[in-house]
Amino acid sequence: MNVPIHQIPELERPRERCLQYGPGCLSLRECLALILGSGPPGVGCLGIARRILQLPGQGLNAQEEERAFFTGIEIESDTYLKQIAGLGPAGRARILAAFELGRRYSQYRHCRRNTNGKHNSYSELMKTALERISMENRANPQEWFGFVPIHRSGDVGELCLVEQGVRTHVNVDPAELFARVLALRPQGLFLFHNHPSGYLQPSHQDISLTQKINQMAGQFGIQLLGHLIVSLEGETWIPPHITDAIAEGGEHLNHET
Repeated sequence: MNVPIHQIPELERPRERCLQYGPGCLSLRECLALILGSGPPGVGCLGIARRILQLPGQGLNAQEEERAFFTGIEIESDTYLKQIAGLGPAGRARILAAFELGRRYSQYRHCRRNTNGKHNSYSELMKTALERISMENRANPQEWFGFVPIHRSGDVGELCLVEQGVRTHVNVDPAELFARVLALRPQGLFLFHNHPSGYLQPSHQDISLTQKINQMAGQFGIQLLGHLIVSLEGETWIPPHITDAIAEGGEHLNHET
């Protein structure tokens, strides 16, 4: 029997239970109903969800009903869903999108398992991080600032641009930087910014910023692996613990590409 959502006590409704106890407390039917959100009058989203499950699984127990449903989706997808009376294009699209989301998450988890424990040397990490900086980035006539995350799986992420400046400088707000960094929860990161002039010697401001960000990164348990200044001429690496005295002496900081 289909009971309209509004007739179910509020604390027993799928949405409220999902938010209070987590989605693991829901049946597959309730999950489908939440994805659909609504259904035809007198049927509702719970009624449509029941029809979806019963199409291939009529008379089966709950576990085999789920198996039949997933098999039907894998084999026929939209064709399977078109057979459900009262399920329109919007509802079919929601269900298909939900399955695609699940597929991508499964793929993400699989990749993490396969790369878990992968260790790269520091030089390999830096080389890969530098490959994330395109020639367009190096040739940009305006200064920019960003970072390349090193994920806990050992993967090197893409360049994340944080600030865009003018020809001679870029203003960097560490709070804005870490808002982006913490969203990714990396194990470490490389900082990057460009010098349109091609002059690669780090300024006192570059060194001071590196030191400040290194201190903040440590507070979050994230390792700053270095700060690289890039241009079409090459790149310079600023170690996290560099001092002004080292920089003033240091031709060894410059690395030509």
